[in-house]
Amino acid sequence: MDIILELKARNVINNITNDDKAKLFSKSKNVGVYCGFDPSFKSLHLGNYLMLITLKRFANAGYKVVPLVGGATGQIGDPSGKLAERKLLGINVIQNNINEINKQIKAIVGTNCINNMDFYKNMNIFDFLREVGKEINVNYLLEKEIIAKRLEVGISYAEFSYTLIQAFDFYCLYKDYGVVLQIGGSDQWGNITTGIEFIRKKTNDKSNVFGITLNLLTKSDGTKFGKSEKGAIFLNKELTSPYIMYQFLINQTDNDVKKLLLSLTFLSINEIDKIMEKHNENKSIRYAQTILAKSIVSDIHGKRICEKCEQISKLFFANDLSKLNANDLLMVLNDMPTTNIDTESINILDLLIKSNICTSKSQARQLVMSKSIYINNKLVDDINININKKEAINNKFSYICKGKKNYFLINWK
Repeated sequence: MDIILELKARNVINNITNDDKAKLFSKSKNVGVYCGFDPSFKSLHLGNYLMLITLKRFANAGYKVVPLVGGATGQIGDPSGKLAERKLLGINVIQNNINEINKQIKAIVGTNCINNMDFYKNMNIFDFLREVGKEINVNYLLEKEIIAKRLEVGISYAEFSYTLIQAFDFYCLYKDYGVVLQIGGSDQWGNITTGIEFIRKKTNDKSNVFGITLNLLTKSDGTKFGKSEKGAIFLNKELTSPYIMYQFLINQTDNDVKKLLLSLTFLSINEIDKIMEKHNENKSIRYAQTILAKSIVSDIHGKRICEKCEQISKLFFANDLSKLNANDLLMVLNDMPTTNIDTESINILDLLIKSNICTSKSQARQLVMSKSIYINNKLVDDINININKKEAINNKFSYICKGKKNYFLINWK
């Protein structure tokens, strides 16, 4: 299937700037497609994964893909979707973020990023104003939604100029790398079309460049996909463990799972239809969600780690944590409510209150006496017992289980 038709069939595409140029693109493979990534943090998150997997689809279809990281634009901040000015990051922080993001993108897309700072390192402010600023009218920029929305609360000249810088990025990639297509989220429409307008003026309307915006992934409740109650699900396993990502995906709703399979996996549309047929036979076993979790975690972290997550998940929900080693156990518990204890020992009743499991000693006493509290898989039925750091796992952490399924992590300091 033609790549753009496939993206439409997967309901990934939000808008296309020029259908005729899109058809021309579909008939050629010696052209490039790019997507920009913001180095405002040291890791991309699951919400960015749609862009990564879409770039990979273009690569698999034979196109040259160019991931761009904003070493220059990251120093200003994209006003798109923001109601206030971004805080400026230090140059060293931005560079470190770029290095980490490049590793993630290369692992998934298969190619290194281009840093847009390379386009500006030999250009001064007057060069930029003559080269770019003269080509785009202020009235044109004021009509852009990303800028118009900010006029009421105010926008600095730095963020106002962001759209021009991204436009010049597109021109440099077109001129030097043969890139004719920019993809981005639906909030990037204004930036993309400004780039197309700039290239039109520089080439006397003889280019074949166009843009595609992708639907921002939202869940059926209207919230953004890729965020849990504790925040973003990062691709960096040090920030979000693969197990937490696996659990996040396996807990997606039945209303969302087909959309996510279409958008975020390489499974064919026919395969996904068959998966949904099997899923609908017994929704309680979460068959489609399991396929979703295994597909994405395998693509990001590798098949071996995904199999480990699957094994841990089965043991956890069978309430059999005793079979997990310390590292795997901590991976499970890191997302649980956590309490830090800075003493060598603490009475069980005080521990239950400090951990917010109980609000009073009488409630804590009742839980212990009803044999509802386990620590490190051992029943605690003595209200006078002290819980000691020396009995902690790896002398670092313990876990409390209230009943059968409610777990709490204790970090010993």
